[in-house]
Amino acid sequence: MKTSDKNEYFKRTRSATGFLAAGLLILLLPGCAEITPEPEKTEPYYEITDGSLIYDYDPSTRVGDKVFGTIVADFENDNPGRNSHGGPVALELANGNLVAFHSNATGHSVDGWSEYAISTDGGRIWDMYNKFMYSYDTYRSNPKVAAWVEEGLVTSKGTVLLFISHMGNPVRGGGEEGRTNLGFMRSYDNGDTWSEYQPLDGSFAGYPAAIAVEGKTNYLLVDSNEGPHVLYVSTDDGRSWRKRSTLPLEDSRWYGALCVMEDGSLLAGAYECVDGDEHYFFYCISEDEGHTWGDEKSVYLDKRIRNPELAYLDGRYYLHGRAGHGGEYGRSFVLYQSEDGENWGEGTIISSLAKRSLDGYSKNVIINKYKQDVPNELMVLYSIAYDYDDHEGPYRSTNSYVFFIRPEPGHEN
Repeated sequence: MKTSDKNEYFKRTRSATGFLAAGLLILLLPGCAEITPEPEKTEPYYEITDGSLIYDYDPSTRVGDKVFGTIVADFENDNPGRNSHGGPVALELANGNLVAFHSNATGHSVDGWSEYAISTDGGRIWDMYNKFMYSYDTYRSNPKVAAWVEEGLVTSKGTVLLFISHMGNPVRGGGEEGRTNLGFMRSYDNGDTWSEYQPLDGSFAGYPAAIAVEGKTNYLLVDSNEGPHVLYVSTDDGRSWRKRSTLPLEDSRWYGALCVMEDGSLLAGAYECVDGDEHYFFYCISEDEGHTWGDEKSVYLDKRIRNPELAYLDGRYYLHGRAGHGGEYGRSFVLYQSEDGENWGEGTIISSLAKRSLDGYSKNVIINKYKQDVPNELMVLYSIAYDYDDHEGPYRSTNSYVFFIRPEPGHEN
């Protein structure tokens, strides 16, 4: 049974603007009373790669296949021509639920709204296609304007924050020039209700590229419309945000990534977007909570990088994204691992994508933080194009998938 088929068994309950509540599994048969069957138990598929265990809950896929992962948005079968790759956001709520945001848009554009899938069982089964009503209502009121969820975090107190970009001129490509304002909404009840939209910093606009949380300090890295990469910080549970610093990354670097390192330093990076060699990942480090930064550095990656994301978990650093715009692995999604966050091993191809169109936008989140006696893991959310790049049909329509990573010391290849 496909994951999308499993999803049809769910009876959904939604609040007006919040995340859906966990429902019961309901099967309706003609002429019969409602039956509540046992959920199908899916055993995970595991693979050890460079000292990390990588797995998903789809037994038909393997690491390195054209597609690897558990599906959370199956537009290829459920809504052909729609695109999920905008605004990927991965969250673990304080109640343990996992949430995966994605766009529902026309091709490669911002002509659409944000939706999310939610899992109450650790990522085995996902209830999909739930509209985030603020985003949907904005688009419905004026289809020439979009309000997309493009980042999110959960504070140390369990407050959920979603960072929302308002965008105009929803045309193919979109681009930072289409962003007119950046703001946020907060929830104190795991997404059941939400505060009003609040601008981050007046009329400031940019792409909310990455977040990090360290104790009571919440970080947001923004690729600003003007060019520089800037760091915003909140120390009051996300109520207010202030610019702390401008990073030394060149303006031509794009799609900023951020994580807290083992010693509490901040590691930030991006790829070269303008006439650059995508074999190099450009990065800088702050040792004083983002007040100042060291010089920009670069590191060579054997399978390239585009749209990078960073994470640190239990002694190991992870870097993932599209394996460049072209070249031998250019239609692939790649994962790199490091012991220090500066020197990276050989890339592992997660999905090869074969003849499919380029994509590979992603996010990650550390999960199991609220479970006792369960090791922390990394959930990676990413998009895969399902239409071919011949431009005869919708341009770059995508599905979205998740997979999971757990460091396994002593299993290095």
